[in-house]
Amino acid sequence: MDANGILLGLALLALAMVIVLYVPALLTRRAMKQVVGRFYAARALSEESAKTLAELGLTPPNLLERLTKPRDYKPAALRLLQQLGAVQLTQEGKLFLLEERLHESLRIPYGIKGNS
Repeated sequence: MDANGILLGLALLALAMVIVLYVPALLTRRAMKQVVGRFYAARALSEESAKTLAELGLTPPNLLERLTKPRDYKPAALRLLQQLGAVQLTQEGKLFLLEERLHESLRIPYGIKGNS
């Protein structure tokens, strides 16, 4: 194998690593925007207006759906938002969004609904 072949192999390996690391992060970021959009659309922005996972349309897929459909990044995005403190859980098990804890790039103006 010559030097060009080795360089090409290394370049392909680097490209594969970038794809493996970047694509899931990009899809998670997109899912975070979708999850935040659902909270805004449901007006679940305070403890009094908190909604269940079903009301937000965020119930995790069942086993059959996980096997037959592409990966849904919304459950992971919801967990990440909870870890960041932007999504809070009430004692009744309902969820609401704390806008002050939400990064500016994820905020959506009230007039826009995000039911993606």
